[in-house]
Amino acid sequence: MRWILLLMALTAPAGGLQAQQADLVLTNGNIITLRVAGERAQAVAIAGGSIVAVGDDAAVRKLVGPATRVIDLHGQTVVPGFNDVHQHPAPVYTWDQPYAVVKLDTVRSMASLIALLKRKAAIMPKGMLIQGRGYNEVMLGGQPTRQWLDKASVDDPILISHLSGHLCAVNSYLLRLSGIDRHTADPPGGALERDPDGEPDGIIKESAHRLLHTERAVATPKPTEAEELAGYQRYFGELLAHGVTSIGDCWTTPAKVSIYQKLRAEGFPLRINCYIGVDYLDQLLSGAIPRLSTDYLRIEGVKIFHGNSLSGKTCWLHEPYDTMNPATGKKDYYGIPPARSQASLDSLVARIHHAGLQVACHSNGDREIEMVLTAFEHAQRSDPRPGMRHRIEHCSITTRDILERVRRDSVIPVFHSYANELGDQLLVYRPALPAASGSPAAGRTLECVMPTRTAEDMGIVWAMHSDYPVSHYDPMHRLDGAVNRRARSGVIIGEGQRIGVEEAIKAYTVGGAYTTHEEDRKGRIVAGQWADLVVLDKDPTAVASDEIKAVRVTMTLVGGKVVYDGGPISY
Repeated sequence: MRWILLLMALTAPAGGLQAQQADLVLTNGNIITLRVAGERAQAVAIAGGSIVAVGDDAAVRKLVGPATRVIDLHGQTVVPGFNDVHQHPAPVYTWDQPYAVVKLDTVRSMASLIALLKRKAAIMPKGMLIQGRGYNEVMLGGQPTRQWLDKASVDDPILISHLSGHLCAVNSYLLRLSGIDRHTADPPGGALERDPDGEPDGIIKESAHRLLHTERAVATPKPTEAEELAGYQRYFGELLAHGVTSIGDCWTTPAKVSIYQKLRAEGFPLRINCYIGVDYLDQLLSGAIPRLSTDYLRIEGVKIFHGNSLSGKTCWLHEPYDTMNPATGKKDYYGIPPARSQASLDSLVARIHHAGLQVACHSNGDREIEMVLTAFEHAQRSDPRPGMRHRIEHCSITTRDILERVRRDSVIPVFHSYANELGDQLLVYRPALPAASGSPAAGRTLECVMPTRTAEDMGIVWAMHSDYPVSHYDPMHRLDGAVNRRARSGVIIGEGQRIGVEEAIKAYTVGGAYTTHEEDRKGRIVAGQWADLVVLDKDPTAVASDEIKAVRVTMTLVGGKVVYDGGPISY
């Protein structure tokens, strides 16, 4: 029974597969089909870009003909191509190019940060904006306030973004350039951190980034069209080398649509789902941005924001953060309320929903998420459209009541799995457990943070993602995060929410395909689906859990073509 998967395809009637020769056959492998839990096969046959048979070697070899390429996997493991349904692609440039953003996610001390920014300043024209991305205040030992950044340069504006993307740090030069001082008020949905004297300390939260006027700096040269295209090819090539065959760009601009169309015209082998940033909604509704539903490029959804960041300590919560509020000296900080009211959110969601577009709404705090669900419910009530599969991106603090509403309304939670990278930032939220009558509180819990085990047990279809550059796009890192949920400090972020390795792979493939309305085309290794496959040197379901991150991609196939086998991306 173990090998009886889809071998009925091999005995199809006349005109079916019995008379068909495969273009490519993978043999002698460990194929994780994901058709049902635990199912394995030895071989896969591919023709015309799709899978035509899956089973044991002897059966699948019946489709080998004179022109068939046969690859012996030598026992390696095959999984479906990974579908990173939410990330933020950006071109990769070389360090010396002025528009190259300095990567900071691996910087482990304030001294190293300052040295790195000094090096960048030394090769930049004076007065030009120096940008960095992905600093981690836990690794740095604190926030890089203006006092720190001034040590890197007082002659150039510096702006570096937090790993969450929801706050940034700037030096005194940029504060002055922007006219920000002690008299500048916090805008709705944002905040300026201040020193004990009331002066802005350079940490800019959420919507307050709009107060910055980087355009007043010396203009940065723009990359040429060829440089930008090459930068995207470089980034997407890295994804394919890590087994990511499909992505969701969750804030696509009109300029990016143009880039993706050019890449597709060249035949670049990555499948991209574009979620148009809500700032460009009118262009999408008017047709200025085309609605597309092709095999490689789709535009069928809109990305909106309602809420902030858990790792950045800005999302809006019912229970206070487990941290002292400097304004009151008490643990009474609940985050920053969203800028939109319920009525405003309802109106926006209804407009997108009525146009037949999928909503992908960024929301992290439970108070924010409840408002998003209410907006989805109002939209469906006024204009019933079954099967929309509206999404909640990140969905970090999620109670059982929220999950019940998610299941009832067929909403897709797109959960983070970044405890292994940002887990220590999440320790600021540990709500007290209910106390038994007459006894003290039973401590604090992290079980409502990214509750993947509970969602799985409730039968909710959900998806994983990297949110790159918030966390790394390597799927093995994301599997490790979902399975182990261990922070760098060793703390387990919700032990009861750990899931199995195959369940994590399923969320990153089957769940991803369902989330983008493509479950009939990809996500499993079954006949009829696209041959988007990843070959791994080890079986991640069989190695020790702390070795998952060490599993490596040896080959990536998209549409039945080998696009990566250890060398340059081919297409």
